[in-house]
Amino acid sequence: MTIIPPRSTNREPASSSAWAGKMKAYIIPIMMTGLLVQLLFLANMSYMFGSMFKSTSRLHNLKILAVDYDNGDIGRSISGAYGALESKEFPTVKFAKSSEYPTPESLRDAVCKHGYWGAVYTHSGASDRLLSTIEGHNTTAYNPKDAVTYIYNSAYYPAAFMSLKGSLQSLVAAASKFYPMSNPDVLKGANLTSPASVSTLLNPFTATEWDIMPTNQGARILLNTVSMVMPIIMQFFFQMGLNGITGGANMLAGQSKRDVYVFRFCTGKIFTFVAGLGMAGYIWAFREDWGVTAGQFFETWMCIWFYMDINYLIIDTLVGTIIPMQFFAFFLLTWIITNIASVVYPFELTPGFYHWSWALPSHNIYLLLVGIWSGCRANIGTTLPILFSWWLVTHVLVG
Repeated sequence: MTIIPPRSTNREPASSSAWAGKMKAYIIPIMMTGLLVQLLFLANMSYMFGSMFKSTSRLHNLKILAVDYDNGDIGRSISGAYGALESKEFPTVKFAKSSEYPTPESLRDAVCKHGYWGAVYTHSGASDRLLSTIEGHNTTAYNPKDAVTYIYNSAYYPAAFMSLKGSLQSLVAAASKFYPMSNPDVLKGANLTSPASVSTLLNPFTATEWDIMPTNQGARILLNTVSMVMPIIMQFFFQMGLNGITGGANMLAGQSKRDVYVFRFCTGKIFTFVAGLGMAGYIWAFREDWGVTAGQFFETWMCIWFYMDINYLIIDTLVGTIIPMQFFAFFLLTWIITNIASVVYPFELTPGFYHWSWALPSHNIYLLLVGIWSGCRANIGTTLPILFSWWLVTHVLVG
């Protein structure tokens, strides 16, 4: 028994004179196809990897707002700690006056709607409570968490958020260590005979977390990655099946163009409607303790339906008409990679070249979804016009 099967007696071998002049007809096209596929994947994966290239050196583009409601030593410690931590690989902390942001809710609004990735604020009277405890004058139990709070929204780019949270924790921890060293009078006045005073001196304060929309489920990292790809692939598979079935039934050639258009229009709307329900369903099925509501489920479904319909129309417009079928896989892969690169990492951490992808559907849909889930970052004045432009233009072209 041999690995290579025996030659067919009724066929000419490849080395025969009959095939000598014909090999170029398929060898060269195969070589060119292989080269094009190599270049396609090289270009697309270079684009994807490039979107995250040296991203840690851009962490300073993430803005954190800081307000000192205490006007005391704790706020000065945070400022001093940031001075030591400040670098390109650490978020930029902007210190603002309490008159600009008079309440913690105004800080939350700044994080939610005005471009800040996080906020830190000191509690009113925290420095006095801390000093009183260190000196042994405080008769009530001291809570080190009742001094500083930081705010963030973990529903917005969950993967990048982990770096931000680590930076906020580092800032508060450094400020806590900086506090006794920057205040010599504190060390002089410390009641070293009191265990409570010594404990407080060694651990002056920690922070309370205020997460606008806690997003801790294991599947959270898929929300802005795989979940943005599947709707595109789904539309392509359905279109292939639809075109094959209708072509085999001679529908495209035999029916009037009006009837074909109406049929494909209705079929696309029904399919994407049901597919959007399925995607929203599995997001909800694996939400764990994610605090989303039934109303948010419906909004998510409608948003995903919109996204799927846009991609359905794009593929329906291009496949077999503008782009020949044999080259459509090249377009599809590029479309998937450019869309996923627009949402896998925030623009603050990507090179400026990639910011053109503000115009892509996936980026704008993801911002709308974050707005649905957390009430933040939707930026509907920009996202909705872009999405409706895609939707309207593709409707015109597909007709």
